[in-house]
Amino acid sequence: MSSVNWKKIYIWFFISFILFSTIYCGVSRVNLLFHVALSLFLLSFIFSPVVRENVLSDRQYLPAMLLVALFAIYYSLSNLWADHSHLESSLTHSFYLLVLMALYRQAELAGYKKIVIAAAWLGTIALAILTLIYVDKTKIFTQRLSNAFPWAPDNVIDLGGYMALGILFSTLLVREMKTFWVLLPVPLLLLCLILTQSRGPMLALVLAGVMVYLLRPNLNLKFLLGLILLLVVVAATLYFSGFLDRFLQRIESSYQQSFIRFGIWQHAFEVSLEKPFFGWGFDKELTFINSINQPVTTTHSLYFSALLKGGFVGFTLFMAMIGFSLWQCKKHLAANHKAEIAILLFALIFYSTQGMFIISNPREYWVLFWLPLIIALSVPPKRQEQ
Repeated sequence: MSSVNWKKIYIWFFISFILFSTIYCGVSRVNLLFHVALSLFLLSFIFSPVVRENVLSDRQYLPAMLLVALFAIYYSLSNLWADHSHLESSLTHSFYLLVLMALYRQAELAGYKKIVIAAAWLGTIALAILTLIYVDKTKIFTQRLSNAFPWAPDNVIDLGGYMALGILFSTLLVREMKTFWVLLPVPLLLLCLILTQSRGPMLALVLAGVMVYLLRPNLNLKFLLGLILLLVVVAATLYFSGFLDRFLQRIESSYQQSFIRFGIWQHAFEVSLEKPFFGWGFDKELTFINSINQPVTTTHSLYFSALLKGGFVGFTLFMAMIGFSLWQCKKHLAANHKAEIAILLFALIFYSTQGMFIISNPREYWVLFWLPLIIALSVPPKRQEQ
C-alpha cells in the first residue's frame, strides 16, 4: 500500500482510540486501538520515506516533542533512586506519550484535526448520557454521579473535568465546522458537571474562559444572549429540583477545603526539601494526616507532585514543557485559535488541585492533561498536507 493509505489507516485507528478511550476510561481492549495505531505508524515511519520525512522535517513540532521526551525520560529514570523501581514500564509509557503526540500531529497535518476533536467531544457526550442512564436516580442529587457508568473515571472530579472539556471542545468545533449546532449538547454537559458537585473543574472552566476572553475581547451579542439563557435555564432547573441549596453548600465548603489543601501542599513542599535536587523518585507518595484527620497519600497538585518526585531538576523540566506550551499559544492567538488556548489553560488550572501523576498507560489524564497539552503544542501548520 502507498504511504497515504498507511497514514489514513493509522489515523483512523487513532481517532477511534480517542473516541472510545474517552468513554471507556483505561479499558485494555480500547487501548488495543492505540497499539494498532502505534504499530502502523512505526511501520510507516520505518518503511515509508515520505512519512519519515514528514515527521523529521516538522521543525515547528520537534522542539515540543523533545521537551516532552526530556520530561518523561527524566521521571522514568527517577525510578533508579525510588524505593520501588518500575523503570521498564515507565519508559514504555513515556514512549507511548511521544507516539500519542506524533499521531495527533500527523492527523492535524493531514487535515483531520476537527475529526480528532469531534471524537473526543462525542466521547464526553456519550459518557454524560451513559452516566445519567446508569446512575441511581433516587440519589442523583447526593452521590455526585459516582457509582454510575462502570467505565467512567473513578474520581467524580475527573468526570467533571471530562464534562468541562466537552464544553470547550464544543467551542472549538464551532469554529472548525462553522456551525452552532455543535453547541446543543452543552446544557447536558453542564448539567452533568454541576451534578458532580466538583468545584475544581467548574472553576477551571470559568477561569480559562475569562482569561482567554480578556486576551482579545470580542463581544458577540448572540453568543452572550445564548449564554445568559443557558445559565437562567440551568439555575431554574437547580432551583425547582431542590438541588440549588446543596450545590451552594458545596461551593461554600470550598473555603474550608482550600485550607486543607494548603496544609497538604505545605507538607509536600517540606518533604520535597529533604531531597531538593533530584527528588524522591517516581513512586513517592505522602504519608500525612490532614487537619481533619484524614490520611493523605497524594499531593493534590500535579505541580507539587512533580517537585516531590523529581526535585528541582524534574520540576524545571516540567515547567519548561508547560512554559513552551504557553509560548505556543501566541501562534494560536495569531490564528484566532482561542479555543485551543482555553483548553490548555483549563488543564493547567484543573491539575493545580489534582495530584495524580501523568506518566502511565492510557488513563483519564491522557484526556484531561496530555490531549490539551498536545493540542496547544501543535501550532497551526504553515502548510496543510493533502
